[in-house]
Amino acid sequence: MIGHSPTGTTRGARGHAARIPGGKTTVPELPAEFVPRPALRDRLDAAGAAQLVVVSAPAGYGKTLLLADWVRSRALPDTAWVSVDADDDDPGRLWPAVLTALAALPSVPADSAVRHAVQGSGPGHEIPDGDVLDWLGDALDGVDPPVRLVLDDLQELTAPRQLRELGRLVARRPAGLRLVLSSRVDPPLALPRLRREGRLHEIRAEQLRFDVPDTVTLLQSAGLDLDPVEVALLHARTDGWVAALRLAALALRRSEDPAAFLLQFSGDERSIADYLTGEILSGLADDAQDFLRAVSVCSVLPTALAVALSDRPDAGRLLDEMGRETALVERAGPGEHRIHALLRSYLRASLHRHRPGLHQRLQTVAAWWWAERGEHVHALRHAERAGDEKQLAQLLRSAVPLLASADLTPLRRALTAVGPTARAADPWLALVSAIAHLEERAFAAAAVDLQHARLTWPATADRELEVLRSTAELLAPGIPTHDVAAPPVPGDGSPDVRPELTALLHLSRAAAELSPDGHGDLDVAVAELAECTILATTHDLGRVEVQSSTLAAAVAALRRDHRGMVAAAGRAAAAALRHNLHPSRWSACATGMLAYADLLEGDAAGARARAETALAASDPITPEAAYALRTVHGAALADEGERDRGAAEMRAARRELGGAPAPRVLRAALGVIEHRTALLQGNTPVAAEIQHWLESRIGPTGEVLLLHAWTEMITGRYEIARATVDPVRAGAVPVLLAHTLLEIHLLDVESALESGDDAEARGALDAALAAAGTIGVVRPFALAGPRTRQLLADRGRPTGSPELEARLATLMVCAEPAAVLSERELVVLALLPSLRGAGEIASELTVSVNTVKSHIRSIYAKLGVSTRREAVQRASERGLLP
Repeated sequence: MIGHSPTGTTRGARGHAARIPGGKTTVPELPAEFVPRPALRDRLDAAGAAQLVVVSAPAGYGKTLLLADWVRSRALPDTAWVSVDADDDDPGRLWPAVLTALAALPSVPADSAVRHAVQGSGPGHEIPDGDVLDWLGDALDGVDPPVRLVLDDLQELTAPRQLRELGRLVARRPAGLRLVLSSRVDPPLALPRLRREGRLHEIRAEQLRFDVPDTVTLLQSAGLDLDPVEVALLHARTDGWVAALRLAALALRRSEDPAAFLLQFSGDERSIADYLTGEILSGLADDAQDFLRAVSVCSVLPTALAVALSDRPDAGRLLDEMGRETALVERAGPGEHRIHALLRSYLRASLHRHRPGLHQRLQTVAAWWWAERGEHVHALRHAERAGDEKQLAQLLRSAVPLLASADLTPLRRALTAVGPTARAADPWLALVSAIAHLEERAFAAAAVDLQHARLTWPATADRELEVLRSTAELLAPGIPTHDVAAPPVPGDGSPDVRPELTALLHLSRAAAELSPDGHGDLDVAVAELAECTILATTHDLGRVEVQSSTLAAAVAALRRDHRGMVAAAGRAAAAALRHNLHPSRWSACATGMLAYADLLEGDAAGARARAETALAASDPITPEAAYALRTVHGAALADEGERDRGAAEMRAARRELGGAPAPRVLRAALGVIEHRTALLQGNTPVAAEIQHWLESRIGPTGEVLLLHAWTEMITGRYEIARATVDPVRAGAVPVLLAHTLLEIHLLDVESALESGDDAEARGALDAALAAAGTIGVVRPFALAGPRTRQLLADRGRPTGSPELEARLATLMVCAEPAAVLSERELVVLALLPSLRGAGEIASELTVSVNTVKSHIRSIYAKLGVSTRREAVQRASERGLLP
């Protein structure tokens, strides 16, 4: 669709809506003095169907106008336009705008999933769980003829997550999409590779530079008639830089001596900005200059805000006139303008330098204007520039709902600007600061904030302040402070409490019930999370929705409800995708749970891929999330055949966790996985290390006894192994994991087969299969003993669960345990890296040379090597040597 595109919303699953300004998806209008570039239009037309079009050049080379002219002159109804700005770094902005622009194209079928996602109705309107870019690619594959998507000003996009997603869209190459990128710098994509493969179509500064005939045309369109020598001089000084030529044309129109102007004119970009902006302003009437200075404080300039800043009811008309007369004011969309960045920065700096009082007043006006419209990020930014701590403090109170957003950067920046004295004296600010610090786990700073809030607590606090304090207190139960009583936790929200605060209160109540000591009430947590989720989905609180579902998954895990954990974690991941919060620290925990579930369900490749995506997030993730993701990733590598590499990654992840807090159930789940891999390697020392580590942190549980039993079984002591887990069968010790009893059944199978009791073995196998069908876990069967796996293959009757049968049939993991080295062999192995011969080793160990040689031969056989060097290398890979 060419030209105007109305403001709209994009809807994903659960009705999530993102407001898209009309100007963002509108093809820009061409100025009166625009110089057509037919050769460049033809060059754009020549791009191949499978090529990425990149228009890359510094500011002022006419990239936007070239593309706008191309779309308009060709009357291309199949081209969508999105103007990228800095706000697109915030989650939930860029891709909804892309969907809105694409859905407006007449060539996109009425039944397309893209249209339904924007309209929020019709079959398939919800963006499915999974990757939104894969979904978009699938939706566009069926569009014929293909559509074009122009992403203009791409240099404004700097968030690593957004750039990675764009790179994945380029790599995905949907059949129905032709992508055109315009940027001041090369986008961080694999351009060299695309160039080598012939998949890149480029237009760069050397093509965009005006030649002399283009310069003549531009000057003539501005009403200037210079002689050839003057034109050549101007072209040489500017090197064909379009912005400089346009600025020069504006100044020349007001110059009484063009020749003198050209002699003083410099092609240096900074001098162009300084000199020409001064010349342009000096040629304007005083009231026009004052008007431009007033409105220059805003990069985003709605007409109503321009009126408020300038006290000119005709501000919109003035901006339109300036846009028609010059290239320095652009219509960004209906009721919205944008001043050329060079001019705006010059005007704003000049205003701040020469009239600081007016600059502060205008920034204050802009701050209140945005605050009244609920645009808290813009409001705080202008209040910071105004430097008015009192106003900033007031706006921070009204911006408390930002605590429920994904990005707390605007709040943190404003809290820094308001200063420590103001934060310490105002309980509102202290509590907002405390919650922001708790989010980033800056506990010492949060403790100071909480203490300030307690010491400055008013005799009569309003309802919202009470809710805010209770939220902070519940999130920080272990933070030490002076003996100042905390208020009672308030009841449910009321109409005078903003929904964002009520949702945060429910979330903090639920989190408090999941305390590390395990004494919380899980039923209360479930009820609180249900209320939180309703508020989050109703009021579009993306981060809160993700966190609420993630906590629900944690509750299910504590209840040993594996399927419930997977379902809740899946809801969290889907919410993260809808709100553009994946991969990020907000989705890392839920992704870790899903990767763990993939692993237990026999999908090692899926587990590895999930973990890699989450670990690649630009946001720093919590230590426990990193531990979970890296352990699952290592286990997946081990299941795929890279056992030594996987074991090394798991070991490193556990050691890097160090003393960081982590839930008992998480430690149990990951400790069991790592211990089993160590035993399969034949690495009993590391297995013993893991066993001691886990027992010291979670106490006597069924999982710790299971580790002891596995160690006994791998050395052939089957009866001792069975006896070790008798307290678990009797219910005498707590069990943390859903599949621990399944593992015990499989241990019983192997032990019974070893003793020749086939009937008992089949009964234990039936019990294991029944447990697997209930919880949906199959990996333990792949890691069971060889006799158990053979019995499983030979069984003649199905389980009765098609799902379980399918998973067992496709489980390709073969996990034969490595031979275990004896204690004496491990001692000899430790001496092999030295240069000592067999005789010297025998002398040190006070044994015969033949005994040492016998140990070395056994070590070689168990490690599957034939030389001393190979033995040292293999042992190092398995972690048997430091």
